[in-house]
Amino acid sequence: MQIPAVVVACLSAGCAVALLLAVLWPRQHRRVTDARRQADAARVETRTLRGQLAEAGRRERMMVEEVGHLTTTRLPALAKALRHPHVRVPEPLHPPLAETSGGQALEAVLSEVSRAVVGERRRVDGAAQAAMRGATTKLQTMCYQVQTTVDELLHKYDDPELAERLAGLDYLNEQILRRLQVTRVVCGAGAGLVRTKSPLRALVTGASSRIPSYERVQIVDHLPEPIAVADRAAEPVAIMVAELLANAVHHSHGTLPVEVSLHQAHNGAVVVINDAGIGMNAEEFTKARKLLAGTGETFLAELGDPPSSGFAAIGQLCRQYGVSVSVEPSHYAGVKAVVFVPSELLTAVSEEDQPPIPAPLSRPMPPPAMPPPTEQLPVPAPPVVSTRPATPANPVAPTTQPVPPGPPAPPAPRTGAGDPTVAPPGGVPGGVPPLPQRRNRRTGPSPEQLPPERGQAEYLRDPQEAAARMGALQRGTAQGRAAGVSGPGFRASDGPASEDESERDNR
Repeated sequence: MQIPAVVVACLSAGCAVALLLAVLWPRQHRRVTDARRQADAARVETRTLRGQLAEAGRRERMMVEEVGHLTTTRLPALAKALRHPHVRVPEPLHPPLAETSGGQALEAVLSEVSRAVVGERRRVDGAAQAAMRGATTKLQTMCYQVQTTVDELLHKYDDPELAERLAGLDYLNEQILRRLQVTRVVCGAGAGLVRTKSPLRALVTGASSRIPSYERVQIVDHLPEPIAVADRAAEPVAIMVAELLANAVHHSHGTLPVEVSLHQAHNGAVVVINDAGIGMNAEEFTKARKLLAGTGETFLAELGDPPSSGFAAIGQLCRQYGVSVSVEPSHYAGVKAVVFVPSELLTAVSEEDQPPIPAPLSRPMPPPAMPPPTEQLPVPAPPVVSTRPATPANPVAPTTQPVPPGPPAPPAPRTGAGDPTVAPPGGVPGGVPPLPQRRNRRTGPSPEQLPPERGQAEYLRDPQEAAARMGALQRGTAQGRAAGVSGPGFRASDGPASEDESERDNR
């Protein structure tokens, strides 16, 4: 059977097509597979890009919220925390951002703002302290001029009422000086006053005269022997004690005493101040101890309005001079303050350096021409005392006590060979004064010589009493000069000069 040519042609064409397809199909299949693979990868990448876009949008919203949280919450809290350490700065609103570059940038902004704020506060506070130092220096100088003028007026005029007014003015001036000194110390200046070495008891007594309600201060001396504070630390110690006494008096009832005791320590001396006031809570004690340590910076803005600068000034002085001050609750539910003065700042007190204890009995008496004895201080036996120690360079006869008008009093009998108030047996008759005798510089009687009913309380003095007696002394002196009464060797300068100088030293 013969196959038609047409069929052969068709079979040839089909074979050719099949051969062509067999050759081209794998390539086309590979292309299709690659295309499908690329499409799948494109779909995956599209989904990834869409996720990343969504994450970027979420992070953008978180960053916007974090920036708003930084500006509205964290920065104001940071400014408060720089003034008040107990204030906490809030944490970031979204903690996951802290590990990102954006979160780290925000933390860097917070640190730079803190550094800038502290630097600006130092600059502003330094300018304010400089202005305060300049102002207080001029005011302190003026107050010392007022003090000198008051002293001159006390010596110039004999009016007792004027003397009392001037004493009150001097007392007010002392309180102003105390506030000026504290402000100067807080602002980085010194006390503005340099004194010689002073007995610790005299410093505490002088500090009590700078505060209101000084009569409530009760000082008890437990020192085995008198000690003095070195000249460079005398005034700073007086400032510290005065501020602690002012706090004790201010925060306790007006009828309650403030107890002050002086003690000897192994390597220094201690002044303990106890009050029965309102006390302090735990936070106040913590703040007070931090200020008293004097280790950190002190900004005027941190001291309140008005500034409570007492503890801050004490802390500055403690850091400069090595004195330590601590506060704790007292047994009376108040505050107990302990001032420790190291032995490096203490020195022994010689008998010549001891100032006379301010007591009514140790006052020099005026000449006999005096007003009625009711204005004079009653003096116990012996009836004859010496107002000043005699010196060989300027012999001075011992003066006698004023007596009421009448017959002259008989001479006092001799009480013993060691009595410096009695003339020696070798005195020349005829009223010639005896030779000067060496005696103790302390002119006042000891507490053992006082009658039992007279206690230590009479050795205390207030400005009103001092002013009245000073006026009586000056009035008597003027009357004596007018009457032409002057004993052998009597000098007007032998009267109140030495006592007034001791009073100035105790201020």
